[in-house]
Amino acid sequence: MSEKLLTIKDFKKIRTPFVFFDETGSVNDRNNRYFGLGMIKCMQPYFLDTKIRKIREKNNFYDEIKSNKVGKKNFRVMKEIIDAIFTTPGIKFGCIVINKDHLDFKAEFKNDPYLAYQNFTEELLKKNIGKTELLIVLADYISTPDNIKFEVDVKHNMNKHFERLAVCGVHRVDSIGINLIQITDLLLGAVVYEFKYRNKLVSGDRSKIGLYKYILRKVGIKTFVNGNKKKRFNVMIYQK
Repeated sequence: MSEKLLTIKDFKKIRTPFVFFDETGSVNDRNNRYFGLGMIKCMQPYFLDTKIRKIREKNNFYDEIKSNKVGKKNFRVMKEIIDAIFTTPGIKFGCIVINKDHLDFKAEFKNDPYLAYQNFTEELLKKNIGKTELLIVLADYISTPDNIKFEVDVKHNMNKHFERLAVCGVHRVDSIGINLIQITDLLLGAVVYEFKYRNKLVSGDRSKIGLYKYILRKVGIKTFVNGNKKKRFNVMIYQK
């Protein structure tokens, strides 16, 4: 895939967004039908991060902002955080949802969960990068065998695919101290929860249902399960 190469002289055109990456579910757990990867992309994380820190201080809320922790006690705070996301300019969310019932894990990925995870990561990044963007990727840390070089391979494969410097670097960090990875989890978890709820895989937690419906209203659509191609909130459904 060939694009016009940028040079140092094009520095005013070059954009260097941060990407905050997280996942929900396990890629090789056959008992959990849906697996998802999500990302938030923004040029200046400072603005949203500052808003979230102020929300935390005002509400004395210092727990992780995670979709599986959404409940009656913190629902109002979670909504306030969602409001902050959608009122901050330049915040873009993208995710890919995989129905593992439609996935031939052996044929496509040789029963290798790390290969599958990397493939889905690259697929999501490819669909959410602009022609003049150089991405800086911070992903939630997961433990892997010593022979897995996820960070190195994703950067190499993305740059090779686009035949340019598309990804400056990839680094895995502990999400406990990173608000923007946590809110990636919050948005992604809400999207995937609707898939589970509509397919009757969960009985339906009132707070979790309320949160995904609240996000739907913010996005301006009726459901996530058909995917969504809006630039600011992109939901991809994996199809081989």
